[in-house]
Amino acid sequence: MRTANKDDLILVAGAGGVVGGHLVRSLLGQGFNRVRGVDIKPLGEWLQTFPQADNRRLDLSGMGACLEACEGVAYVFNLASDMGG
Repeated sequence: MRTANKDDLILVAGAGGVVGGHLVRSLLGQGFNRVRGVDIKPLGEWLQTFPQADNRRLDLSGMGACLEACEGVAYVFNLASDMGG
């Protein structure tokens, strides 16, 4: 596996949660300039968002949303999970 380039598009699934949000913050802080955050929750319910990230509300339980989320992506961090009760 090659080392990530700062221009690679990186997907963080579950970006609206605690760990996912901190990962997006960390990646941006390390100089990665193409970070896509995805979560099923409306953006207003995300714990943190970043204007420099490509923030998207997508339901990754559907194939179409998965394909959209992964379009052009070099690396995926899948932190998405069903937290329902």
